[in-house]
Parts: sequence; structure tokens; C-alpha cells
Amino acid sequence: LKCDVCCAAFFVRIPQVPVAMNACHAAGECRASVASDVVALQSLLGDVRSQPIRRLRFPEDLPFGRFELEFASQSEPCIIEHLVDDWPSLHDSVCAWHSGDRWVDLLGETTLDCGFEPVDNRIMHFGDDEGEPDVLFNPGRLRMPTWAFFELGRLRQEILHLRHEEGCVDLKKHARLKSRLDREVWVQNTPFLQVEDEPALQYFCPISCRMRDLVPVSFYLSQDMHSLPEDLQDDVRPQATKLLKGWGAPISSRAWITNGGPWRTPYPAWSADSVPEPGADPMIYSCFHSDRMENLHTVISGQKQVVLVPPEHGGVLNATRFSKQRQWLLSPLSSHRGDAHYLGATSFISKQIECTSDQSAVHPFRSPEDNRRVSKGAWPDRVDFPLRVGILKPGDTLYLPAYHWHWVATSTPLAADTLDGGALAMSVNYWWWPIHNWSRMEEWSLRNEHESWKNARVPPHPAHHPPERSAHARAFRNLTSQKRAVAAAGSGAAPCVRQPCCQAYEVVD
Repeated sequence: LKCDVCCAAFFVRIPQVPVAMNACHAAGECRASVASDVVALQSLLGDVRSQPIRRLRFPEDLPFGRFELEFASQSEPCIIEHLVDDWPSLHDSVCAWHSGDRWVDLLGETTLDCGFEPVDNRIMHFGDDEGEPDVLFNPGRLRMPTWAFFELGRLRQEILHLRHEEGCVDLKKHARLKSRLDREVWVQNTPFLQVEDEPALQYFCPISCRMRDLVPVSFYLSQDMHSLPEDLQDDVRPQATKLLKGWGAPISSRAWITNGGPWRTPYPAWSADSVPEPGADPMIYSCFHSDRMENLHTVISGQKQVVLVPPEHGGVLNATRFSKQRQWLLSPLSSHRGDAHYLGATSFISKQIECTSDQSAVHPFRSPEDNRRVSKGAWPDRVDFPLRVGILKPGDTLYLPAYHWHWVATSTPLAADTLDGGALAMSVNYWWWPIHNWSRMEEWSLRNEHESWKNARVPPHPAHHPPERSAHARAFRNLTSQKRAVAAAGSGAAPCVRQPCCQAYEVVD
């Protein structure tokens, strides 16, 4: 049978038809809401064609074997509902993550290295708007206690609640909030890029500041799950075991947590009576980029809007990893009288001219003129194929096949006016090394390499050259075989013995 509301196919025994129909219609209301959101998302793409990413409900729509046959082996993305209903991080009263209490209870003063962007909603972007098209603005990294990171989201939540109730925030009426904003915290810039110049080293000393200084900054934590306490690791589990056995152990896993887009710094910034104000855009965006691993990405709180470009059409993105590299920093500043202090944003240019992955300046929500300018006229004029678009809500899992270019807009529960849904957007993903379509993926990998060199915004190192076809094929197959052997042995990504503050940073999702 097929539901008239959500068009989902389902099987019932005849005596159970009334109950099954009611249950399906209830679920259909949720799917209808998501479908409406997807239509709204498609409208933001202008005249560029798009089609929704297929949604399936686990387990009824995915008997074992179907995921591999129709999706993994075909490099076909999909969104799976109810795949992680057994995750304690979503539903357990003690282990749920959305409030942040679980992390604070287990980590407390343990420091986290948090990516941050002080002024732009794009967590990583080329400097076309700033008149520096040959520069990639990389996120800064700020080391802070775990409690402080989650407190920043809660402070935003409290400020939004008071603005909703009272229209503005008068700290004279809210001594508790004022005390929380004035709380001292020690933070430290940490390098994301190579630092060769001695003058830049001064920015990497520990800094004492107030929580109010950090509230306007957009933070995006990308945390290696294997560096976290076992209790937190047990709150989530690799999703692929329910879908197919062949992937083996995951090669890597990360938790992604953000407080949303930048807010406006109050004036004067050093005043103990001023309150940060929400920015015009509450979302945070990642550049179009691609990964060479299979990805299952699950949302725990907040929402994600996803736009995908198939691997064979990545040329329209004008992506490259070769450019000057600039990293954001936070630096202590003084008031004009010198009697008060606050944090301001600055940056430094590294001698490094290569990013860890290819990035694109195309922003699918921006005007055709803007995108033509940054894509050498390719977007939207050469987008003669449908983009794939989808909405991820808590409990949804996106299957993102290897080499698919993806652009993601992340919203916190606060952005949806859900003040009781937690303060931060949270998600967890696991990566597996591909076992299907090796030949096609080798072609996509080689094409990406040559496109990156062709689109370079600064000349690559003269001693380096684009890979030759046969050499690239050998290297690709050798690496893939090695990674698959590790995954098949069941070892996967070994638990990390380093402290969280030492973890390598990866591009945001």
C-alpha cells in the first residue's frame, strides 16, 4: 500500500490496516513538513535545477541489503530516518547531548580547540568580497575549557529569551546574567596554519578575557570522537552495521558542534553594561568541498540544509586548494582610556599556500552575478544537471557518498525559535573507506587534482606538478587497498592517546 500523505510504501496485514494507516499518516505529517522545507530550500537556489535527496525510514524502507544495492554501490545519496533511534545521545534522559550537560559533566575544565569565525557566516571562504581573491580565510582555533564553550551557547539562549520576553536586555534587572557575562576565562589561540614569522608568535600566548568577549564569535567545534571519554563515545555508535557489513570498521569519526553565526559586538565593547546582539543571519555555512570517504552524518540537535553536486560535475565549482592562507586570531585590546580591556579580531598570513582540501567560493544562496564572478562564469550558467538538496533534522542521517561535493548550512535550535531545544547545533559523523566504484572514484580523484591545479589562485610550488594518470591510479589503488585491509581487520581508527587540544583540525561539515 502507499500512504496518500507521504507516499511511503508500507506493508500491513488486513486486520491491522486502520492502525497502520493512522501510524503512517502521523509520520506523514512530519514528512510533509520536511517536504515543505525542502521546497523552500529549492526556491533559494534561483533558476538552478534541483531535486530532493531521497528519504527513507529505517527499518521498513531498508531491509538488509537494499542500502548496498541501491545506494552505496551506486554512489547515490539518501537521508535515513530512525536509523539511530537507539543512540543515548538523542533520547536517554541521562546521556542526551542537546543541553550540553553531558559534555560539561564529563569534561568540565578539559580544554577544547574550537574553530571560530569572528565576522562572516562562512566558516571558511575565499576573499573575493574583501578584495583579496587569492586568499583563503581559514577559521581560527581557540583553546578554552569545555564548560566555557557550552556556556557561550547558553548565554546566547538566555539573551534571546529575554529579548523575546522584554524586547531588550537591561542587565540592571538581570544580575545573574551580568555575572555570567563578566566571568573570567582563560583562552589561547592555537595554530591552524604553519607559523614561520616570529612576530605572529605573540598571538599564541594564553589570554584572560570575559565571557562577554566571546559571545559574538561564531564557534564550530570539530572534535575527534576517539579523543573523548568512553562514556561520550558510547552515546553514539557507528551506523553502518545496520545497513551493510562490508564497510567494516570506520576510519574516523567526529562530533560537530556550533553556536551559529556571528553576533554583533556591543558598543562600547568593553562596557560591563552592554549586551551582544544577534546577527542578521543565524546560520553558519561551509564551502563546497568533497571527501574521499563514505560518510554517514547524523544530526542530534539543530538543523542542516544540504546541497550536493555529483562528483562528475564538480568542474562548475571552480574549486582549488592553492591560495594564500590567512588565519583568524583573537587579540586583547584596550579602551581609549586604557582602563578596560576586550577581545578584537585580527589575522595573519602564513607562508603555506596549500589548504588541506579543495574549496569553492560558490554560495548557492547568493545571486547569479556573485557566483559567476567566483566561478569563472560556470555557476549557474553551466549547471545543466539537477543539484541534490535535503533537510536534516534531529535523528536524521545523511548518506554522503565519497567524492560528492557538499555545501551545508547549519542552524542551531535557537535559529528556529526553539528556545527549549538546546543552545547548540550538534551532529556526529563516521567515515568509511569505499568498497564500491573504485574505478569511477579514481577518475573523480584525478579530475579533482587537475581541476585544483587549473583553478589555483596562486602559483603552486614550482617543484610540484599535477599527477600523471598511471602513477595516480597506482597510488590510489594501493592506498585504497591498505585502508580497506585495516577496516576489514576491524581495528578502524585507533583511539587517540593525545589530549584533545592536540587534535588535527578538519574542514567543517
